[in-house]
Amino acid sequence: METLHLTALGGLFCYNFLHVSRPRFRAPGGFPTRVLVCAAWRFPLVRFAAPHDGVVLLYHGVPRSDDLVGAEAFERHVRFLQDRFEIVPHSALETRRGRRGSVRLALTFDDGFRNNAEVVAPILRRYGVPALFFISNRHSDPAKYLWFAYLRALESHFDGPGFSFRGEYFDMRPATRARTALRLRETLLAMKPHPGALYEAIERELPHLEDFVDPRILADRYAGMSEEQVARLAGDPLFEVGGHTVDHPFLTRCEPGEITRQLEDNQRWLKRVSGKPCAVVAYPSGDYDASVVRECLRLGFTSGHAVVSSKRGRMETPRFGIYSASTDALAFKTMFGPALRTLGLRLG
Repeated sequence: METLHLTALGGLFCYNFLHVSRPRFRAPGGFPTRVLVCAAWRFPLVRFAAPHDGVVLLYHGVPRSDDLVGAEAFERHVRFLQDRFEIVPHSALETRRGRRGSVRLALTFDDGFRNNAEVVAPILRRYGVPALFFISNRHSDPAKYLWFAYLRALESHFDGPGFSFRGEYFDMRPATRARTALRLRETLLAMKPHPGALYEAIERELPHLEDFVDPRILADRYAGMSEEQVARLAGDPLFEVGGHTVDHPFLTRCEPGEITRQLEDNQRWLKRVSGKPCAVVAYPSGDYDASVVRECLRLGFTSGHAVVSSKRGRMETPRFGIYSASTDALAFKTMFGPALRTLGLRLG
């Protein structure tokens, strides 16, 4: 309990960085407040009070170049984590660190983007770092995209003034593009049955990405791993693969039979492609409930990963998403994330 209180104290001090502070708040001399607070992980006493349980970090796509976490920033993250923490295989997370030992963490990657095989895996191999990849299989086929990747590509690359969809005009001019993309997202997610109606609309009624996105950009940022790439990844002793559903739906929006299909078909596909049983699952978008957990257990999954969870049960292990190139932000989530989640505070 004393350790939790010390960690929470440091975490509450740093919480301002991820959730409360605004860029206009500055320390004396003009130094940004967020730089001061996120560096608190460096304080010796706070580091001594770091979590004793293993920490699970979550990445998504890592393209070759990106303003947030691209290849260069990710390699810097790997070196930083390797120097300051202990990166362990997912299967070794249950072993708690000693009082003076380094914080133990596992790296996980969601969705199965092609850049995980072509960018992430070579970097991890270079440093001998283990990782677990949660893979959705819809986008293993050419010209198939996960729904949120399609929307991201449409917003970023569509080259016309707009388009019509089901009697509505979607204005894609720069001043309205972000609002239009949000309106389209809400329209698609409201379609039933979920996610079948959503994907039918994307593939039959909305603009095709191949018509306006450079093929190299599609491959680097939006496409999924091929079956051959998944097989090579699963065959590497450094790596594990886990289930992430077929289509990356919001599982709580699915009918019961669709929940089963999403989980079971993905599990079978991974077993066929990798030659290994699939016993670990991550809930897409962190969306799940008790019925989803029961179905996962029935299908033979032995552990599950949420995003936000106050529990440490084997089917609801929390993870901490990494969305910034900053190594201070990375260390902050590793050191203080568990304590802040225990206190019920949100993390960015």
